[in-house]
Amino acid sequence: MKNEKDPIASVLAKEMVITGEISFKGKARFDGTVQGDISGEYLILSDTAQVTGNVTVTTLVCHGKVEGNVMAEVVTAHATSEIHGILKSQNLTVESGASLEGEIHSSSRKQDAGNSQSQKTTNEAKDSADKK
Repeated sequence: MKNEKDPIASVLAKEMVITGEISFKGKARFDGTVQGDISGEYLILSDTAQVTGNVTVTTLVCHGKVEGNVMAEVVTAHATSEIHGILKSQNLTVESGASLEGEIHSSSRKQDAGNSQSQKTTNEAKDSADKK
């Protein structure tokens, strides 16, 4: 499994628009727009990235927008991220300010991944300090 210290093997530039399926190995960073499904290992979506399609990867580090379903062992949704669809992950981290809309299925144990409790959410993740 790839980790954050591995070098980025592929980059989709901010100005690029790709229509169709993308499949990759290793670590990739997308700054541009993808209209289609993505499958691979370690994917970083920058804050300029926009994906309309399903994302199936081992690890997703999201700063951008996804309109579609996400299935990944590890998902980190940073403050600038927007994910609209069904999200399934064994390890989910959501920063304050991230927007998740749809169904979330998350379990920290592999055997529970298929039977995890789902949570429907249509609200933005808010800073816990705002609630105090």
